[in-house]
Amino acid sequence: MQLVKWIATGLLVLPLAEIAAFILVASQVGFITALGLMILISFLGVLVLRHTGSGAVTRLRTAAGRSEIHTIALGGSGAGTALGGILMVIPGFITGLLGLLLILPATREWLTGTMLRHFTQRPRTPPPGTIDLAPEEWRPLPDPELPPRRRRHKDTPPIR
Repeated sequence: MQLVKWIATGLLVLPLAEIAAFILVASQVGFITALGLMILISFLGVLVLRHTGSGAVTRLRTAAGRSEIHTIALGGSGAGTALGGILMVIPGFITGLLGLLLILPATREWLTGTMLRHFTQRPRTPPPGTIDLAPEEWRPLPDPELPPRRRRHKDTPPIR
């Protein structure tokens, strides 16, 4: 469930980040140049998708439609290049940069390795002094009932 929260947060923050990136680039190179760069990146994404072929894009779309994406082989199947092309088609400098990174084989391998290390479940080691029992080695105990509290009278001093 943690991954779903990260994805939802990312999808909500991405448009704001794209606008901020566009403003940053436009302040450096000018509005018309930044707009032209964004259109050029999207056009290059279309060319990448045409070059990759419709087979990889169709496989990626079918798996996403059936919610069958358990793993994506970003290597030789063309799915990484297709995903990079799709990211480049989406207008924006951040998605364009991510798409470019997925198209290049060296960065694609690095991204795959980094994401595998980050998202794979590692068994947590308990802190020192913790005794970890198997489910058959323990049983829950009933909650003990506390004795009723004695009320102190106002004139009685507290016991120390």
